[in-house]
Amino acid sequence: MAENYNDYGDYSEELVYQSKSTLRKFFSWRTLKRVLKVLFLLLILFVYAILFFRLCSGSPPKSLTRLIWTESMLTAYAQAGEDFIVYSQEPAEHIAQDGYFGVYDIRYIPATEELQLTIRYNNSSTEKLEEELTEKETEARRAAIETRLREENPDMSGSELSSLVEAELTSELEENPIVIQLSEQPFLFILRDNYGRVYTSYSYISDEKTVYQYLRLSFEGVDLFGGETWSPSHEYPGPDVENPSDIYKGANAAQGDAITHLYLDMYYENDVNFNSETFAYPLLVYRSTSELERYDYSGELTSTVTEGLIHIDVKETATQN
Repeated sequence: MAENYNDYGDYSEELVYQSKSTLRKFFSWRTLKRVLKVLFLLLILFVYAILFFRLCSGSPPKSLTRLIWTESMLTAYAQAGEDFIVYSQEPAEHIAQDGYFGVYDIRYIPATEELQLTIRYNNSSTEKLEEELTEKETEARRAAIETRLREENPDMSGSELSSLVEAELTSELEENPIVIQLSEQPFLFILRDNYGRVYTSYSYISDEKTVYQYLRLSFEGVDLFGGETWSPSHEYPGPDVENPSDIYKGANAAQGDAITHLYLDMYYENDVNFNSETFAYPLLVYRSTSELERYDYSGELTSTVTEGLIHIDVKETATQN
């Protein structure tokens, strides 16, 4: 049987490797290749572990993806029974453009005009708020010092005054540091529709997971369909009608006072002005052109109001921390 040159070469190479001392084997090219291979495999496993962790930590707690049952919902369900309808829709935008918060699991209950959604924001949003408030307080103190020193020293040059202001500000901050005290939930939320109406009353439950804060909100008085009980899609005949020409007949029947867009605004609780800048970029959560689907809530039925509900009526305020 003819010899294979490559086999002989591998065998010869193996003999050379085995003849080396343990130290020389450790620093050999073969050992280096094995180490690099192991490190590459560990890197792949690490990347997958990070992705898996992000996937698990980024999803809301199960309790905050379920329906919030309010008194009005329980009453409406008791009256309607199986005819009680809940719709679901994917958010038009999941994450605000500035990345401060996101929205999940939208549900709409036409019988009670309640719109529910889950909000997630990173703890870094709170840190950002603290930085902004600290900067604002620092600037307020600097302005007060500058005004006083300018009155006391009307002939002082601008450069001298600036140096004196900064020196006194530094001294004051050392003696009286700025302390920002935020509440457990420092952010408030409102909905704003395409007509400019704002929805400021909601109930919520909250939870936290890793670096995220989660809130499940149920907004009140949101009449998506303009007085209709059914989704506008029900104004259109279905594909099983006897006469195919009847399909899409009366296409304008759903038009009227129906809401076409809903935006979610995020405010710092002590700086709420419905006509001024919000803390985070407004998030488009509902668009009437997106499909509403019947939501199966059978696994979430209850006979009692959701435990731990907190009610909020957002008021405009100019008070600063």
